[in-house]
Amino acid sequence: MKDDATLSQGTPLNTRETGDNPTRFNLRRRDMMGGLVWPSLCATGLCSAAASPALAQAKSKAPPAERGINPLTWLNRGRDSFDTVYEASTGVVAARLRDFSIRAPDGNLCQARLAYPVTVFDRMPLILFCPDAGCKGAMYDPLIGALAASGYFVIALDDPRAVSLKASDGSTLVASLPDQRKPSLAEARFLMDMSSEAAQILGPHANRVDASRIGVAGHGEGAWMALNLAGWGSSESDVAITRDGRVMAAFVLAPSALEANRRIVNGVADGGALALLAGPKGTLPQALPGSGLIALGLPARSATFGGLIGNPAVERRKGSRQVMEQKPLAAAVAAASIFFDWGLKRQGDRKRTLLGLNGRVVEGLAQPLQLSRA
Repeated sequence: MKDDATLSQGTPLNTRETGDNPTRFNLRRRDMMGGLVWPSLCATGLCSAAASPALAQAKSKAPPAERGINPLTWLNRGRDSFDTVYEASTGVVAARLRDFSIRAPDGNLCQARLAYPVTVFDRMPLILFCPDAGCKGAMYDPLIGALAASGYFVIALDDPRAVSLKASDGSTLVASLPDQRKPSLAEARFLMDMSSEAAQILGPHANRVDASRIGVAGHGEGAWMALNLAGWGSSESDVAITRDGRVMAAFVLAPSALEANRRIVNGVADGGALALLAGPKGTLPQALPGSGLIALGLPARSATFGGLIGNPAVERRKGSRQVMEQKPLAAAVAAASIFFDWGLKRQGDRKRTLLGLNGRVVEGLAQPLQLSRA
């Protein structure tokens, strides 16, 4: 996988180089106005030290913190936030992706995939992504790249059981080795702790990652790991001891099925973090009434969205043609984006948008969305 790649959901897991300059739009007002203001000051004699004590005092102060100008905010003013992210997620996603590894105190090598916006405009909450069994973070580039483009810094874990193999035709495949260790909650917490190290990929903008606002996301088996970190889990598990108090919101996609007669519960006295489940209609685990869990049913055919995310090995073995379910996945990303805007960025209007998705007709989807709250 090439570095500094701009992701297209139309070509999952493939990246292409881009010449985008991360500071192209990062103009400061003093840079734009300097050519106009300074000549006028000199013309009136205010540039001399004796005639301008106020100017000299202002010059001695520390320069203000640099803040980018986000043209997308102006262009999308007045538009529905769901439509904005949905449309962006079906095209070329403005995100960069890099591999990252760091050695944990127990000696294990933690490997992950980083996703961040092409242009960093403001401080970004942190999202930790937990993959399905036997999957690498790079298998989720269409998902984590779209989340990153919405203004988040994403760290996607690699499952240690996933190993890369070369096929006879030269292509790279991923196999799952069940005898290898599983990803652990301790590993997830360690990567949260080391988010400042991962943020160094941003160079001078490393301080734009806000580790005081953390969300988690997951898919398949990794969905339960993410829910546990947020204080949610099976009715037969003790989720109160697995919760990480730093996690404010959890979004999980197509969690693996629960055993019979078990439901999702919130095991924390204070209510834990906000939680949103999304997946194919009729396949999501049930939650106990009154738990507050939000569930979004999507008109998707498979839990891997036709092989766009996760390990598509099952489809390859069957010899069936992969169904590229871009638009249902884009709808899930749009819902996740406004959910995290509500839970992490504290944008109250996003809650109304999210809860208004029930019955919504979305262009390109065969059926309306279904949203419910336990």
